[in-house]
Amino acid sequence: MAKKKTIEDELIEAKKTAAISKERLKRITKTRKHHLRNGRRVVKYGVKSFVRNTWLSVAAIAIMIVTLIVLSATLIAANGMQTAINQLTNRVDISIYLKQGASRSQIYSIVSKIRQLDSVVEVSVLSPEEANKRINDKLIKQFNITDKDQIQAMREAPNKIAWTLNVKMRDLEETSVLENFVNEDEETRLLLDETKKPTFASSYRDTIERIAETMNRVRVIGLSAAGVFAVIAILVVFNTIRMAIFNRKEEIYMMRLVGASRWFIVGPFVVEASIYGIVAAIITCGIIYGAVYGLKPHFDGVLDDTYGLMVQYWYLVIAALIAAGILIGIVSSMFATSKYLKQK
Repeated sequence: MAKKKTIEDELIEAKKTAAISKERLKRITKTRKHHLRNGRRVVKYGVKSFVRNTWLSVAAIAIMIVTLIVLSATLIAANGMQTAINQLTNRVDISIYLKQGASRSQIYSIVSKIRQLDSVVEVSVLSPEEANKRINDKLIKQFNITDKDQIQAMREAPNKIAWTLNVKMRDLEETSVLENFVNEDEETRLLLDETKKPTFASSYRDTIERIAETMNRVRVIGLSAAGVFAVIAILVVFNTIRMAIFNRKEEIYMMRLVGASRWFIVGPFVVEASIYGIVAAIITCGIIYGAVYGLKPHFDGVLDDTYGLMVQYWYLVIAALIAAGILIGIVSSMFATSKYLKQK
């Protein structure tokens, strides 16, 4: 029959368990400390290598800056052109001219029908009297007319201006529904002014199409150029890291002899290349923010929205540029070090 455990036996077992747990915890702590210590050394050696190879670092950073500037300029230009298209679309109204003799009830009946079209955002009405007053006020101000009799004569002159319906569309590419309505609705067709045809924004539509085509070209050319410079940057950083490896080949050989891990050998070069990307991204940020701020007044509000987004989300802009720079650096350094270690 098995002996019952006494309180003393249970205390002894608890102490043994505690001792084992303490030893395990100690080993885990040592391992973590070891990894942290190695991590600090990797970063330290990477920073030292960056400082040591000053001129090579400058060359690598310079080509990275060019790459990031080209990429940023492409995105900014595309966004600015999209803003220009949106502004032009919002400013353009399609004008439909109706006979001066039409009654208000007839006019607003047509307006009600047009507003029911899905492609129409807004319809505003300009009466012949309002149009005539606007024209006279503009002439009086333009020519600085102060003679009361002349002003009175201008206001009493025969008014031959038609009713004008200004229609704002959701998309100037989709005016066919409105055109069909104007041509097919009997009430509208009978009241159309014979001297002035509806505009349907054909000239503006051509302008918008040209801007859109230019934007697409800028995007393709810019991204292609950024890709070419990115390849050049990778090659420059690759050669820079190769030079750093060559300068430290004896040190690397000794580390391999004493059993240093692959990461301990490769890590400093990855850190060095990442520093290139971080420095290049910070300098690029200063350049693009300064350039956009300086160019903003010369582009009639086209860059205002872009600059506003850049200011509002500055942390995302910086993070994206740093990420792009670090990615170029890591790809280059990993390629260079892996090729060297394979050869050895």
